[in-house]
Amino acid sequence: MKAGDISVAELFCEEAQLVGLGTVISGRPAICQFYEESIRSGRPQPELFGDLMIDGNRVAAELLIRLSGQPSLHVVDLFEIDGEHIASLTYFVSDHP
Repeated sequence: MKAGDISVAELFCEEAQLVGLGTVISGRPAICQFYEESIRSGRPQPELFGDLMIDGNRVAAELLIRLSGQPSLHVVDLFEIDGEHIASLTYFVSDHP
């Protein structure tokens, strides 16, 4: 993400889901499109805020995401991992940095 590389979508399973802000994006091609648009419009610069929380195949990360020309976002990402790929990512966005 920081480098503006849309290949970040390759970290997801082919049938993965990206869930947040009332939407569900399904499948790697659609997730790739989501990241392509996000990188193009906001140049997100995520920074881990605190330690990762890991419970089996679930990982939670609290992030501060700086966006080009926009306010920063305070985000919590909840990943479900399947082998070496992300099966699902649910994100929660705070209304303040």
